[in-house]
Amino acid sequence: MIQRIQTLYLLVVVFLQTVMLFSAQATVIDGAVEQSVSLSKNLQWQLLIGLTALLPLITIFLFKKRRKQIRLSIINSLLLLTLQIVVVFTLINISNENVTINYSASDISPAISLILTILAIRFILKDEMKIRAYNRIR
Repeated sequence: MIQRIQTLYLLVVVFLQTVMLFSAQATVIDGAVEQSVSLSKNLQWQLLIGLTALLPLITIFLFKKRRKQIRLSIINSLLLLTLQIVVVFTLINISNENVTINYSASDISPAISLILTILAIRFILKDEMKIRAYNRIR
C-alpha cells in the first residue's frame, strides 16, 4: 500500500489540505489594523476543506478497489477545483486600493493538491491496466 507512488501523492494532499484547514489564507493590513482572513471560519468552507482532506485518506485504504479509488479521486479533484476558485474569489473581493494583503502559502495548496490528485489518478490507471494485462495472459 505505502510503496505505491499514488499513495504518497495522496498523503501529501491530505497533509496540504489539513494545513489549509488550520491556517489563514491572508493577512489584510488597513493602516494600523491587521486582520487575518481564513476560509475555515465559515462552516461550509470548513466542511469543504475537511472533505478534501478526508477523501484522499479514504482513497488510500481502498487500494484493492482501484475503480472506486479513481472515482473518489475525480470527485476530490472537482472539490479541489471548487475550493481554489473560492480562495481566488475571496482574495479578489477583499483587495482594494487602501489595503495591503500578505498572502500565505496555503492559498495555492488546493492547486498543488489538484495536480497531485491528477497524478495519483494516472498511476492508479496504470496499475489497473497492468492487472488487466496480467489477467489476459493467464
